[in-house]
Amino acid sequence: MSDPASDFAHMWEWFATHCHGYSPLYERISAAVASDPELLAGLQAVPPSGQLPPALLAAVHYLVLGEPAQPLADVYSGRSDADPGPLFLELCRARREEIMDILATRHIQTNDCGRSAVIGPAITWLAAAIDAPFALVDVGASAGLNLLCDRYRIDYGSHGTTGPADSPVAIDCRVAAGQPPIATHLPPFVARVGIDRAPIDLTDPDDARWLLACVWPDTGRLERTAASIQLARQDLPRVVAGDANATLPGVLSALPSDVVVIVVTTWAFAYFSTQDRQEFLELLDRASHRRVIAWLSAEGAGTVEALTALAPPADDAGQSDLLGAVVFEGGERRAQLLGLVQEHGAWIDWRAGPSATPTAPR
Repeated sequence: MSDPASDFAHMWEWFATHCHGYSPLYERISAAVASDPELLAGLQAVPPSGQLPPALLAAVHYLVLGEPAQPLADVYSGRSDADPGPLFLELCRARREEIMDILATRHIQTNDCGRSAVIGPAITWLAAAIDAPFALVDVGASAGLNLLCDRYRIDYGSHGTTGPADSPVAIDCRVAAGQPPIATHLPPFVARVGIDRAPIDLTDPDDARWLLACVWPDTGRLERTAASIQLARQDLPRVVAGDANATLPGVLSALPSDVVVIVVTTWAFAYFSTQDRQEFLELLDRASHRRVIAWLSAEGAGTVEALTALAPPADDAGQSDLLGAVVFEGGERRAQLLGLVQEHGAWIDWRAGPSATPTAPR
């Protein structure tokens, strides 16, 4: 049998490696947590979802956001270059009970607006193949910020921009390779709805603060997330509370019969059990006898079986995540790998053509 403390330490060491080159702050903190047996032992008492590194990082960030005088707040904001590791561990020791309560009651909500940068080209790719009105359904929607993907200004550098020029939300996405289809505007949506087990209520200051707490402080995402929250409050997206597979059939059946439904999962399908993943696919199969269903997924390599065989070799993809489309029509499925992407929309490596290939329906 493995030693739980050792397993926890390895998990935090892996997470530190995962942060390398993207979040030096969380890389340093994760390395510090990995070397603190007392803290790791305490984490074994919280629910499994609270044991993951992003959960503890978010819980501490939640406290920091509420107390700007905290020494760690100066580090998070970039006002101080003090070593964050000892400060993080000190706060964990001093506020242990509060942190454990957060870990027991809150769930990671990382579906921030930056993911719209990888969703946008995928929707544009679909629009080139399917001449029909679209409805957008986001599974694992959190606060529903990516349901507003057409209302953000997304800059792909020399490849173009998408969205209103006067949008208060500006997202930069580097095109690492390929020619992603960048449209000046995304196609209109007849309807948009999200599904989440524990939706974030943006009208609740504590919920909004938790959403911000799940953002990594030194990645340039805090400001745009705050701006997207303000934008969403002007016209709150509809997010239905419930289990994905139990709720999705009702959501689909309530949509107009003449629309193509784009079902989106961004780093949410990975949390489905093997059985739930199969049920999800069967659900979309059944629904496709009434209408075309296009499933757009951005997930870790190996998560979506239909895309795994289409993925580049591991040494080519590295630690990249896969963006892909699986189109369901009349009970048949057609899959297309669209590209490699970064989980917060920082970059995209487009692997499909600029418009849909013959594998997608026309």
